[in-house]
This record gives sequence, structure tokens and C-alpha cells, in this order.
Amino acid sequence: MPPSVREWLPEDHLAFFVLDTVAELDLAEFFAAYRTDGRGGSVYDPSMMMAVLLYAYCTGERSSRRVERRLVEDVAYRVVAANQRPDHATIARFRARHQGAIAGLFGQVLGLCVKAGLVDAGVVAIDGTKIAANASFFANRKRDALSKELAGFAEANESQDAAGLAGSAGLAEAAKAAARAILDEAAAVDEAEDAEHGESRGDELPAQWAGGRDRRARIRAALDELESQKARDYETRMAERAKKEAERGRKLTGPAPKKDTARRSRPRRANTTDPHSRIIATASKGVLQGYNAQAAATTGQIVVAAEATATTNDQPHFLPMATAVAENLTDAGHGDGVGAFVADAGYWTAANGTTGVGAEVLIATKKSSWRKADKPDDDKLAVLAKVNRGELSQRKAGEILGVSHTWVGDMTKRYFGSDGQRITRSAEPEPAEWIPVIEQVARGEMSKRAARDELTVSDTRINAMLVHVRGEATDPAIARKAMDNKLADPGNTELYKKRSSSIEPVFGNIKHNLRFRRFARRSLPAVHSEWRLICTVHNLLKLQAAPA
Repeated sequence: MPPSVREWLPEDHLAFFVLDTVAELDLAEFFAAYRTDGRGGSVYDPSMMMAVLLYAYCTGERSSRRVERRLVEDVAYRVVAANQRPDHATIARFRARHQGAIAGLFGQVLGLCVKAGLVDAGVVAIDGTKIAANASFFANRKRDALSKELAGFAEANESQDAAGLAGSAGLAEAAKAAARAILDEAAAVDEAEDAEHGESRGDELPAQWAGGRDRRARIRAALDELESQKARDYETRMAERAKKEAERGRKLTGPAPKKDTARRSRPRRANTTDPHSRIIATASKGVLQGYNAQAAATTGQIVVAAEATATTNDQPHFLPMATAVAENLTDAGHGDGVGAFVADAGYWTAANGTTGVGAEVLIATKKSSWRKADKPDDDKLAVLAKVNRGELSQRKAGEILGVSHTWVGDMTKRYFGSDGQRITRSAEPEPAEWIPVIEQVARGEMSKRAARDELTVSDTRINAMLVHVRGEATDPAIARKAMDNKLADPGNTELYKKRSSSIEPVFGNIKHNLRFRRFARRSLPAVHSEWRLICTVHNLLKLQAAPA
């Protein structure tokens, strides 16, 4: 008798751990996608296909073609697949067809981690990392370019139709002969391509975006994505502002949009390969075409929430991630709740710092504009006074002071006016000073202009103070000071220090050890499923390495 494939690997091999884990998972959602009446073609066992997919991601393989090759050449893959050999098209279709069910496995594996005692939610760190999309930065197009290209397709079709009608009367036989030649040539090309490539991959794009033949559909999808984005033109912004004021029954605070600002804004673009992806700035590598992948992890580096987003800013994701953590832990059977959420300064807003999420919130704060530059000394002020009087140019003053002429211009505007030097604060007024003044404004006893002159702050700052006094939102300065005081507490300081050792190793393992730096699939739903899958694999490997 031939030997069992299970004899090819040691008993403690990762392949057997993956098989045992899949056997414990509820795969009913996978099986529900297939017919149960016995009709139709045969399919591979979904549990086997899921085990192959999990093991592939555990070993850093995401290409369906490379996985197909591994199923022939790699002993561990053959053990996981029970010596079966699904081709790359089958693997890609399985991953696309069951993307929702695959994302749902994250919660089940998290439940296994909870049962194993690996989840201590005393401190949960939230952070995001930039992951490249399966799309080129150079495939971004403006609305005009997309519309022009789409119109070109229509004109080409119309010209072809017109040419066909004009020549049909006298060239019927020639057309038939040409058609036969074209069909024969197409058949030969198809045969050659089938011999070289086999079946198409089918794993990068959803059906409606796949291939050059559907480029028009992808262009339409890019245009739709542009329409769904918030318009930045002046008219649209003013219409949105009027709608909000009508809903709230009062004027909105803050400066109204200006036409020149709208004209200066960069035109919006959409990617024709993956319209959901965005141009994202990175700290050290310029920009990339990709997604903002969010994760929340415990001090034991177990991922308890994973969401893929198409926004570059982390601020809007703090509350959704905190909510997802609580829901995931409850579903996984962890009843102790979260002790504290910690996040870096990228998540800081007054709303995030004061929101109620059922746990302590510790977010590093950003420096306000008051702290960015100290008031110039008397010698520098004397030079700036000459600039203000027109006795010295900004460039010459910059050479004298050893600074840029831009700095000279900014400081001159800040500390000098038409009547000479202004009485300018070097620090923002404390709440005890400005709250009584703003209360007078709220009661109608003082104008905003008078309050601005008394407190020597900007109109925008006066409006923010007024919002706080009315109880509509917490003042950012007050919220920041409260958070700074909270972070200064020795106990909270120790809690916050655990942030980097909780979440950063997770991203390091995913990007370096698992070699996951680019999504293999396209569109936000597919990317979300893949991000959940790689975080599931991370937790699975932590579960395997846990002491018995």
C-alpha cells in the first residue's frame, strides 16, 4: 500500500496545526454557497480549500499560481490538500466567491485565542498601517480624462458601425472572407494563449472590472467613485453648508468657504485599476497607491479587530475600531471588557479624547499652534519693526537674523500692525480667563469682535470657545489639557508605554515575516476580506506558538 501523506511531516508541523484548526471552525457559510441537490459540477471540499488558503498565507504565499505550483512541489502543501491539486483558477475563484465567509473566520479564530487564555484586554492599542493596493499610482485619472476616454470608446463603436453599413452593399463576399480570416486568426491566437497561460487568473479583479475588454466598465466605476467622494467645489460646499444650517436651525460656526480656496484645491482623481484605492502619503517613501489598514491588538499581540479603510486620516477610525473591539470580544466569549484603549497622536481629536467607549481612553495629543514658535526677543523685534515701517526688506532682514524671509513676513504680520507693535500673547488664554468673556458673548452682552480684541485671539478661536460654552462640543484646548494631565499620571504613563510593544510587532510580523506588503485583490470589500485573513493568520500563528 502507498504510504499516507501524513507520514511525510513531523507531528508538530504547522500543516497539521492548520488542519486541526480548520476542523474546529464552523464552515457552514462556505457549504451554504453550493447546491445540495446533487446537480452541477463537482467541487473541492471547502474545508480542504480553506486549509490550503490559510496555510498559504501562513507561509507568505498569496499568488494563486504559486500556490498551485506548491501543491505539486511542496510536501507540506500536499499534506494540507490531501494530495489533491486544485489549479490556480479554482483557488482564485474560491477566494473571491467566499470573501465574506473568509472575513468571518477572524472572529472564530479570536474565539479560539480567548479559550486558550491568550487574550488579556487590559490594554488594547489601536493603530493603522499603509498597505499598497494592487494598482499603479500612474493609473490615476482626472474626471475630464476619464470622460474623454469613455467618449472615445463610444465614437470608435459608432465609426465602426457606420463603416460596416457603408460597405455592406458592394463587399458582402469580401466581408465574409475577411470574417473567416479573422475567426481563423483568433482561433489560432486562442490556442497559442491557452498553451502558454492556461486559464485566466481571475483573482485580481472583480468580474465587472476584469480584463482590457471591460476597461469601459472600470472607467465608469472610477467616475462613480469620483461622484461618491465629497465634492470640493465652492457651489457644492456652500449648498452642503446651507443644508446643515437648515437641519440644525442655526448658523454654523467657523469661516464660510471661499471661492479662491475652492479654485486652489487639487482636482480629484480616481484609479482606473482599483477605484476604491487612494493616494496615501507615507512618512519615509513619499506616496503610495493603497489602503489604510486598521488593527487593534492586546499586550499579548493578539489582533482583536481588523478593518480596511480607504481614508488616509486615522482620526475618524478610533471610535469605530473601539466599538469593533468590544463587539468582537463579546462574540468571542471574552466577558471582562477592555481596561484602556491607547493610540498615538494621529487619532487625537477633542471628540475622540472625551468619547465614552466603556474604557479608559489614552491618546497622545498634538501640539497646538500656540506652542510651535516662541515670541522673538527684543533684538529680533527691533528688526521686524523696521520691516513693518518699510525701512528694511524681508529678504535683508532674513539675512541679518539668519532666518528665511518667509519667517520674517509671518512674524511681522503676527506682532506688528499699521499702528506699530501689537500686544500679542505668547500663550493661549486659560479657560478661567476666557470662559467668563465668552459667556457674555453667548448672553448677547458682548460682541464677538470685542471678545476677540480683549482675548487677542482669532475669530475662529472665538467661535470654538462659543461652541464649548453653549455645550455643543468640548473645547479642543480644554480636552487637550485634560488628556495631557491624564497621560502625566504615573499609572497611565505606564499603560501608554505598552502601546508600541503591543501593536507595532503585529505590523512587523505581517509585513516582514509573512511578507504581506501589498494586497493581492482589488476593491474595498475584497481588500477588507484579505486584511481580515492575514490578521487571522497572525492570530493563528500566535495560537500555535502558545505554551500548552
